[in-house]
Amino acid sequence: MDVDHVLVRQQGCLTRQQAIAAGMTEQQIRERLRSGEWKSAHHGVLHEVRPAVDDRWRLRAALLTQSPNGRWPPGVALSHSSAAGLHGFEGVPADPLVHLVVPRDWIARHRPEGVRLHRCLTPPEHLDRISGLPVTSAAWTALSLIRAVPRQRAVVIADSALRSGWCTVDDLRRGLPLLAGLRGCVQARRVVELAREGTDSCQETLTRLILLSGGLPEPDVDMRIRDEHGRLLARGELGYRDKLIWLEYDGFAVHTDRHVFRRDRTRQNWLVNRGWFVLRYTDEAVYRGQRRIVQDAGTALSDAPARIAALRPRLSPEADDARRLLGL
Repeated sequence: MDVDHVLVRQQGCLTRQQAIAAGMTEQQIRERLRSGEWKSAHHGVLHEVRPAVDDRWRLRAALLTQSPNGRWPPGVALSHSSAAGLHGFEGVPADPLVHLVVPRDWIARHRPEGVRLHRCLTPPEHLDRISGLPVTSAAWTALSLIRAVPRQRAVVIADSALRSGWCTVDDLRRGLPLLAGLRGCVQARRVVELAREGTDSCQETLTRLILLSGGLPEPDVDMRIRDEHGRLLARGELGYRDKLIWLEYDGFAVHTDRHVFRRDRTRQNWLVNRGWFVLRYTDEAVYRGQRRIVQDAGTALSDAPARIAALRPRLSPEADDARRLLGL
């Protein structure tokens, strides 16, 4: 395989060993470096200077520091925040480093700058591939992160992992016994129990945690209202269905769109007319007004029995269900 084919296959990266195996001489390699056509990414790892489509060349370059021939040894894979990016997790703190897992007895060829090696035993069933790159599975990536970051951020990451579609709560639970004895294993167990499928955003998870930390009951997630034929009429993020309380997080970028703004108001009126009490929050409330969120939701919960009792019968199926739960 010639050099150009290697570069195309490896997102513009290759090692000196691969370049020589493709027929290049050391002199030709030096000429490409001097001309600025190539640059050195790491010791022995080169990359083509061209507009990058995405950041994956950095990931491959980091992997090539541990495998000069481009064939990934068993147990070597992208991990932690680097793997989370490939799996599409949201809410993972920005990290300039590329993270790799390697076997415990791994002898690194050198210490590449900008690359962090995690020596650990990664279960074979938790090694995967994305776009030809070895990567820890979504479940193992999530578990590796949630045992090492603050608890609130850990729950946000766990929910995001479930939202990505790459793993389920059961996948996370099955991985927990493999963490026994490792640092952060207790937190990982608690976080997995708090993780919920069906969330829409990191801010929704934060709102749910704010309510829980304020001593309120855990809200329902993925609220849905359907008609008698099962057709979806409305979907919300959080709420207390049996108390007819609907909670919404309004992100500025989305909800200031004229069409979305109008739709939100139409839907809110529709919900109120069916007996729902609607609370809406923005990023300012989530990040700086947590006490207000707890107070508003707590008041709505306290007032719910009297409010529901005052609703006229057959206002809506949801209102009738709530009235029945009160014995009305």
